[in-house]
Amino acid sequence: MKSNRFKELDMMRGFAACWVLGIHYWSYNIIPPFFGYTNFLEYLKVVGPASTLAKFFPLPFNGVGNIVFDLLNIFFLLGYQGVHIFFILSGFGLAYSRILKPDESWITFMKKKFFRLYPTYWILLVVSLIIPRLRSDLFFGYFDWFSLWRSLIILDKAIPFSWFMFPLIQFYLCFLLLFKFLQKYSVSQFIWTSLLIKLTYTFLILMVGFNLSLQQKKIIIGDFGYPGYLAISRLFEFCLGMAMAKVYATNPNLLINYLTKPITIILAIICELVGIMGSLKFANNLKILGVNFPLGLSFYDAFIGFGIFVIVFNVCRKLSKLSDLTTRFLTGLSHISYELYLTQFIGLIIIKKFFIVLVQGEPLLLSAGRAILVYVLMIQICIAIAFLLQYLTNSIASPFRLAMGSFSSGIK
Repeated sequence: MKSNRFKELDMMRGFAACWVLGIHYWSYNIIPPFFGYTNFLEYLKVVGPASTLAKFFPLPFNGVGNIVFDLLNIFFLLGYQGVHIFFILSGFGLAYSRILKPDESWITFMKKKFFRLYPTYWILLVVSLIIPRLRSDLFFGYFDWFSLWRSLIILDKAIPFSWFMFPLIQFYLCFLLLFKFLQKYSVSQFIWTSLLIKLTYTFLILMVGFNLSLQQKKIIIGDFGYPGYLAISRLFEFCLGMAMAKVYATNPNLLINYLTKPITIILAIICELVGIMGSLKFANNLKILGVNFPLGLSFYDAFIGFGIFVIVFNVCRKLSKLSDLTTRFLTGLSHISYELYLTQFIGLIIIKKFFIVLVQGEPLLLSAGRAILVYVLMIQICIAIAFLLQYLTNSIASPFRLAMGSFSSGIK
């Protein structure tokens, strides 16, 4: 069987991690004080989950400083799309690793995968519980013991920005079933069925959420990015990655040729734009007989998932040919991307406590330059913390892995 790594996908994983760090850095440290808000949640209450196009262009294009600031704002605010890339990559990686080892028992296969996820998560969970300040600084008092208990049953987050863990774990739990469907049906049937299930589920959940809280104008079942707290809302993206793995295992060139076709790239750009438009207010304000229909939020993430994956894949493919340094940097980050996701809140707090990222009244070009430098510094801090966490996790988990391996051998 093949064992070669897909270089572009490793680069995409590293890029996605940096991009997600970017939106949280920008949204928590730059935007709220820039517009005069105390914190991000206060800002979010005004902007709402479905925003207007003006959110991306806060300043008029009438000066170099304004233009640079707006361009940075667009790039960082789109950083949430890194999570879409990550879900597709997770589906690809899990399915491809299973295809490469068809004779390995499912228990052994899943045990390895869970050992990759859980030890790191539990170490950080303990840290965030021992030092409540790490939580409260970013949850702004919204985290409580009820949230903690919900996190233990895969319904809520106890570590800031860790929400993606729970749909991912749910996918792991049902991966055996999904993989059987992948083997049984054609790639097109598998993808289109997952899309239909995702759209139906998300629309119904958002309908209930929006219309049970008409006064607050907020979703009360999950949130707009993860409605209902079930992984079904991300099913299409995860299954898309699995389908790509099936094609790649059979014929790598077939998948690469499809992803790099001009018609595929054009389709991806269209999907990306339609997806972004679907996240705006005008696409979610349809009312019939007093009932709110959040159509845009029902499909926007599926469109963005496909669109941004193809776009970033082609960008990384070009970068791999132009810059060996960039390739090695992003590929290196891919090996600690999971730790970067989980530890980014520590980097955010360090930046907030010890560095000035915004000075009211100064030239915007200077603010933009400082914002970039501090962002680079934050990435460096997060990389150091991620490496330390990975080392700590391996040190703690290795004896358990060996013990479990010995136990499994004894059973055989």
